[in-house]
Amino acid sequence: MNFCTKCGNPLKPDARFCGRCGEAITQVKKPEQPQPAATLVCRSCGAGINPGVKFCITCGAAVAFSAPPPPDKMPPPVNPPVRPKNVGKQPPVIQKRPRKRLRKFLIRTFNITVILSAIMAGFYFYGTYKPDAESTMAFMPDEEKYDPIKIDSAATVVENVFAASDTAGLASILSPASLEQKRQFFPDLLPHMPAYANDFKNRKLLYATARYAVYEFSSAEGKFTAEFCLGDKEQWMLMNF
Repeated sequence: MNFCTKCGNPLKPDARFCGRCGEAITQVKKPEQPQPAATLVCRSCGAGINPGVKFCITCGAAVAFSAPPPPDKMPPPVNPPVRPKNVGKQPPVIQKRPRKRLRKFLIRTFNITVILSAIMAGFYFYGTYKPDAESTMAFMPDEEKYDPIKIDSAATVVENVFAASDTAGLASILSPASLEQKRQFFPDLLPHMPAYANDFKNRKLLYATARYAVYEFSSAEGKFTAEFCLGDKEQWMLMNF
């Protein structure tokens, strides 16, 4: 439908003047509608042809339809490289608790102490190592250190009791357990007590702690030991001889 260019009144297709304002009608050119893109081409000239056309509007040749050339193949899209999630990130630092470190240190120290003690005990009992009392005391805690004067005084009392063949005095310096075991052998021991006292003079303190001590001495028959312990009344007593 056409419209008057002056007043916009709708016009009949064959009207020459506007019925409302009397304006002379000039030919109104309708806006061109966008043509759909040609999907077919003429085989003679290659011009584009709309669907339903039987003759080419460019060369007049009868239309022989052919599909348009395929578009240039595009290279397949290249996927961007996948970056690892943890690249550039420092791993989290796990801080160890001081309590765990202290526990490991104490366990390691305890194990080393037990191993060394076992080695020294093995050397001692098999006779390949004989610890020295003074050097041993240097490594002892204060509560384990002994008084060498008191131990030597107890050893001197033992020497005097044996030199005097005093079985009553021997009974007073023996520990209760040793007295119960050895009292029955006192008559047999009596003749040999002076010789024992003479051999006991060359004694040497072999090992000692705050509550235990071992003396070693020699005789014609070999080497012997005498063991002392600290009794309930804080007095050193003969435990074994």
